[in-house]
Amino acid sequence: MALQGWYKSGEELLDEMKTTKLPEKMTALWFLGQAGIVVKTGDTLIAIDPYLEDRSVRTFPVPFEPSQADLFDFVICSHDHGDHLNYYTVSEIAKNAENTRFIIPAPHVRKVCGLGVSEGRIIPAHENRDICLQEGITVTPVRAMHDEFHLDENGDYEDMGFVIRIPGAVLYHSGDTVEWDTMVEDLAPYGIDVALLPINGSDWKRKHRDCIGNLNYREAADVAGGIGADLLIPLHFDLFPANSENPAFLIDYMHRMYPGRKCHVMVPGERFVYLRG
Repeated sequence: MALQGWYKSGEELLDEMKTTKLPEKMTALWFLGQAGIVVKTGDTLIAIDPYLEDRSVRTFPVPFEPSQADLFDFVICSHDHGDHLNYYTVSEIAKNAENTRFIIPAPHVRKVCGLGVSEGRIIPAHENRDICLQEGITVTPVRAMHDEFHLDENGDYEDMGFVIRIPGAVLYHSGDTVEWDTMVEDLAPYGIDVALLPINGSDWKRKHRDCIGNLNYREAADVAGGIGADLLIPLHFDLFPANSENPAFLIDYMHRMYPGRKCHVMVPGERFVYLRG
């Protein structure tokens, strides 16, 4: 039986990820809450921003312990915040899954090494420098504007999104970001099919709590529309009561402003299978 708040969880969810068989050019996605997504193409599993630390501030519990997550071929973390690059999650996966490799923004590689992850298992992410994971699977790190652009002393971006090219689809996971002036122009050339974007936005209260904001639901829809994405999947709206959003607002806005454009709101533990157009 699934945990409260989860469509599937525990061994049931893990077994589904392991055993799902996909025809060529079909992609499976699982939602782990917040910005956590698992992507499966062929037999390859990629986890993006998995946040598996069970803390009291969560609206719903973790679906499984990170020590059970020995199935991921790659783990991608977008930036050094606890709900994205979660130290406990990364260290436990590394400890229990010796073949998993980690894609980390270059400025944070040293921190991840400090968690006990050997440097040989870490792939540093540099803006616009393609990373070939396997034949047919390429990741392009792109900058993210987490309230502002943050660069280290080497000129590397600390906050990143990722364009993932897999057989049959191009995915874009933005990490945490607000919109910048040339965001649509920067992203449109990638031919993105599925845009995974935050919708929690920002407001006066959160800014005064030093809670950095993201795209709101209108901006996420406008960015997805501007880059010509086939499908918008909202993220970052469900896990923390004081930093959430009602995804129904996004659906209403899409219905009014982008009729005929696709949007899908996932529930935690749901599997969604995508086939391009």
